[in-house]
Amino acid sequence: MPIYEYLCPLCNGKFQRLVRGFSDPPGLACPRCGSVEVRRAVSRFATIKSEESRLDALADPAMMSGLDESDPRAIARWAKKLGKELGDEAGEDWDEMVDQMLAEELDGDGEGKAGTQGPSDDLGWG
Repeated sequence: MPIYEYLCPLCNGKFQRLVRGFSDPPGLACPRCGSVEVRRAVSRFATIKSEESRLDALADPAMMSGLDESDPRAIARWAKKLGKELGDEAGEDWDEMVDQMLAEELDGDGEGKAGTQGPSDDLGWG
């Protein structure tokens, strides 16, 4: 049974319903204002990848596109992209760890809170 998200144009409310089948249930109304003029929203969904397709995605040269090895932010973006491909194997604190390493690297470059990037040669991730 799918969970659908609905939008109410009258109060701009958003709500979810567990639905049997693929059609909207009869008498569907906004829980905030009671309007029956709700419409189904386009929602995000998850797909399950095989181990083979995950490895293929990691081997894709596009995975390295836009990577500037001298830019800590570019390395952090790449690492987060890698973490998404690895899924649970990366650990649930992957993004937090990447953010912490980026902050340490930027602080070490003298960037700190001022926002002026200094030289960087190694993030210590390899």
